[in-house]
Parts: sequence; structure tokens; C-alpha cells
Amino acid sequence: MVIDFRIRPPYKGFMNLGIVKNWQSVPDDPRKMRPTGFERLPVPSMEHASVDMLVDEMKAAGVTKGVLHGRHTGNARYGDVSNAEVNELLLRYPGLFVALAGISPNAPDALEEIERCVRDWGFKGVALDPGWCSPAMYATDPKIEPILDLCQQLGVFVSITMSAYGGPDLSYCDPTPLVPMLRKFPKVNVVIPHGCWPKVQEAVGVALLCPNLYLAPDCYFFLRNMPMRHEYANAANSFLKYRFLFSTSYPIRGFAQAIEDWKNAGLEPESLQRSLYDNAAELLGISG
Repeated sequence: MVIDFRIRPPYKGFMNLGIVKNWQSVPDDPRKMRPTGFERLPVPSMEHASVDMLVDEMKAAGVTKGVLHGRHTGNARYGDVSNAEVNELLLRYPGLFVALAGISPNAPDALEEIERCVRDWGFKGVALDPGWCSPAMYATDPKIEPILDLCQQLGVFVSITMSAYGGPDLSYCDPTPLVPMLRKFPKVNVVIPHGCWPKVQEAVGVALLCPNLYLAPDCYFFLRNMPMRHEYANAANSFLKYRFLFSTSYPIRGFAQAIEDWKNAGLEPESLQRSLYDNAAELLGISG
């Protein structure tokens, strides 16, 4: 069994995300190609924009549950996904997906939206993309603290996307300043999709200091020859064994290809099993 901690299905607002648009327009010149474009096998469900095909691909690869991240940035360049659309997928495929509420810290109704998504729709957490917000903000912005405080009260976790592409410059993916905030809210588990790459050593260092930090580096770990990916593996084989999460970041990769590459990225057997399922199941409160 596998839990995929980040899926962007071919559905409504997800189709307007920058990552999906980039997937659909791979440049002919390899010098202009993003690293995720190399060695990628076809992903039929995205090519046909079919969620039903995506579900079939999940089942064929042994993915038993996927985590959907809403997005609210107010930035047309990166695109937004409404929480109502995410909830539609929860209702359409009961039991298959888990949802995180896309929240903009700039939105005046951010806290009310979190309460609605968690209490009324059963969302399991909150997804923030601070570097993509308009205007962009750092993950330590004071506007984020009330969100963490509410999540601590509600008993849900927070996802904060941080990577080289996640802001105007590389300073937005530096996790070092997160330490005081993580310590201020020790009961809030924080997941970092993309794993703060290329600030990998900083990310594993913060995770060493803060036991409420989880890393989900997705393509920055499973892509062959990705610089510094072995630092993730070293951490996941030791102190980060219980806080390392698998995700495809579909459509960056299809499910079968991502899982196969993840299995060959240097994880020891127990760390591999925990990253593919156990850690996510515990974080999401899934028993069995």
C-alpha cells in the first residue's frame, strides 16, 4: 500500500496550475527544459484530462490514498484551486482522497475558511504556498502565526511548499528561520512539500532540531541524479525515518514511475516502508 502525499488531478482549477501548464508544454530545446521533464514517461490520465483514468492509474500502482492540496495565492501566474472543487473530488471518490484547505495568509477570511473546511468538510489540514502569494511572503511572515495557532486548536497539520521555484528568489526556500515558529507551535506538525530544495542540508538540520517538521521532497528525491538527494536519504535512514513522506507531485511523474524511482533512491527497507505508507497514515490518522 502507498499513500501519495501530493496529487494535482486533472480537474477544474488544478488544470490552471503553473505546474500543469508546464507539463503540457515541454520545450523542444533541452536547455530550456525543467529538470522534471527529463526521463518522464507518458501520463495518460493527464494527457486525456481524466480523473477516472487517474484513479485507475493509482490502483494499478498500489496507491490506496492521495492527498489533494487546495491553493489560494491570488497569483494568476501560479493558479489557484478552490476548496469547494477539492471537496467535490472527496464526494465523487469517497475514501480515496484526503484534502488540505488551500489558504492565503493575505485573505481576510483565512481563519473562517479553515474552520469551514475542517469542521464542515472534514479536511485534514491546511496548505500554504507563501512564496507564490501576491504579494509574496516568507514562511515566517507574522500573518501565518494565527493560522498555526488555529490549526493547533483544531488538531490539524500544515503544509508549506518551499523549493527553488517557490518564490521570487532562493531565500524563500530557506527553512532556517522556521525554527522559532516551529518551537512556538510544537503540537502543529508541518510538512514541507519539495523539501526546501536546494536548501537540503538546512532542511534536514531544521528537522533534526524540530520533531514536528516532516519533509516530502517528491521529485527532488526520486529524480535520478538530482543533486543533494542523498542527503535526504541519509536523514530518512536515521533520525528522519518517521517523518519522511512519499509523493509523486503528479503530474510531475505518473504513479508507477515515481514509486519505482523512489524505491531506488537509497532508502533502507524500514525507511522505505515508512515513507511510502506508515508515516503518512500516522499523520493522517489512518488506522490499519
